[in-house]
Amino acid sequence: MVLIIGMTAIALLAISVVLAATAVNVQAHKLLSVADGAVAAAADNFELTAGGEDIATLRLQPSEVRHAAEKYLGDVNAGAGFSNLHIVAAGVEPDAVTAHVRLGAVVHPPIIGWVVPSGVNIQVDAYARTLLSR
Repeated sequence: MVLIIGMTAIALLAISVVLAATAVNVQAHKLLSVADGAVAAAADNFELTAGGEDIATLRLQPSEVRHAAEKYLGDVNAGAGFSNLHIVAAGVEPDAVTAHVRLGAVVHPPIIGWVVPSGVNIQVDAYARTLLSR
């Protein structure tokens, strides 16, 4: 009888840990999807400088990248799907045509939420490059 109770307790504990890990993983994938949308919107806010004969250069500004990412998050109401959603970092890579957005959020896993009452912090990175083509 004691062995049956012990094995049942261990099985329930294992199930709750797997369920919590799955919930965190699913929320991380959802956050990555939102970050991809935000960085794609940010990469569309480029500055086009016309040079000489058929030469044009693209340049992203870090402040515009952050502003576009914030606007996208507001437009899609991303804060409703995540707890404590925030932009950790938003900027431009050294090549001046690649935008970078890092989002953070807190996930509250089911069942074992009392073990981690403050939740699990997750962060995701997304990159998008802007290109000019004919």
